[in-house]
Amino acid sequence: MSERLNQGPEFDVLGDILETLRFRGSIFFRSDLAAPWGMSLSEMGTPRFHMMLSGECFVGSDTHDAVKAEEADIIMLPNGGSHWIADKAGRELVPSTRAGKACELGNRLFQKGQITNRLMCGMVHFDQGATHPILDALPEMMHFSMLESAGPIWSVVKLIDAEMQGSPNLGSRIADRLTEVLFLQLLNHYVRENEEASGFLAALRDRRVYRALMLIHQEPEFNWTLASLGERVGMSRATLVRRFQEVVGIAPMAYIADWRLMKAHNLIKYSATPFDHVADATGFASARTLSKAFRRRYGCTPNELRRSQNEP
Repeated sequence: MSERLNQGPEFDVLGDILETLRFRGSIFFRSDLAAPWGMSLSEMGTPRFHMMLSGECFVGSDTHDAVKAEEADIIMLPNGGSHWIADKAGRELVPSTRAGKACELGNRLFQKGQITNRLMCGMVHFDQGATHPILDALPEMMHFSMLESAGPIWSVVKLIDAEMQGSPNLGSRIADRLTEVLFLQLLNHYVRENEEASGFLAALRDRRVYRALMLIHQEPEFNWTLASLGERVGMSRATLVRRFQEVVGIAPMAYIADWRLMKAHNLIKYSATPFDHVADATGFASARTLSKAFRRRYGCTPNELRRSQNEP
């Protein structure tokens, strides 16, 4: 049985994941365009999305058939693979880095003739030292169509666009934060609207597995066992392991161990929290135990990682 995500006082699992993996948004292209136009985008390994503010266009790649995006549609490539975007398939393509730089310099490309499109492109970066099953559960390309003009997703797009209009270049801290909100909204929308969502995304639709995830994320420091977690979510140990493994793709105790290390990595890399406090906050018996597990996962000790962050 599925249920709506992140309602009421429930713990925000997706928000916690995005924060821990340090997802940070930005707008890298925004322009009016006159046909013919086309851009190529090289592989980056970070999610990118294209918002069609007016007109229509096509997005495709070497491994995915071209998708037609109507006005008020959003095309997202969660894994940041190489692709192209153009007013029509077969156009000569300009590297997006060149087009973006031209925007920043006030010398926009594709301006000759009648304006046919208005396009805004964003991306979210995340800590490449972290990983999570959600990143493997996303399809190569996601097409969000028929978005309501007054709905929450397109309302955020309009806020980003309005903020960018008042910015002298593509940099805006407010727009960056709104881009992160948009990314979270798109993930939530995809899970709600797609019964075929698989992997970690399917877990967000499963009431009891999602309840287990909420508990794990809300209390990573708790001394979880299969018995205690199963009791809290109303499942036997065997049922919990089977269902969690089926949906998430890994066993619950393995997920707990992985999540604790991700939380610890975030605290060590981006804060000055003492290592023994990090261990307490993430469910490790001691800083020594944390250090051993950390080295096995990341190939360095917590001290080595923090020291590397302070190097010029």
